[in-house]
Amino acid sequence: MIFAGTTTTDDIPPEVLEQMGIEDAVDFGYVDPELAGYPGGLGFIFESFDVIFGIVALLVLVGFIFTAFIWVRNYKAGKNAGLDPFTLQTELAVRAANSEMLAPKKTVEQKLIELDGLLARGLITRDEHTQARLKALGD
Repeated sequence: MIFAGTTTTDDIPPEVLEQMGIEDAVDFGYVDPELAGYPGGLGFIFESFDVIFGIVALLVLVGFIFTAFIWVRNYKAGKNAGLDPFTLQTELAVRAANSEMLAPKKTVEQKLIELDGLLARGLITRDEHTQARLKALGD
């Protein structure tokens, strides 16, 4: 039983349509989508394909231009700051790793040893040593 060329669901016997389903009848081309109860069918999409394709192509083109613009701005900003824009991420990672903020905190024992060393070399006075020692013990 072939229903090729059928244009409406009325032309297909109800038991076949029930077994097949309206979606399959439309998918296989037995029924015209506009006549199968789909409002507007797929005709709107096919009729406006050129407009939709043009809009999507324009958006993609604008995206590429914007990306190039941002890349050029970042490149110039990096160069003006004295950084190599191609290794900027690595340079910033190294600076962050070497910063005092990320350095491990010294223990109280390490602070006291450092203070004793400063006093022994004569870089701080006995009063400064005492104040720094009290502060280190208070932390």
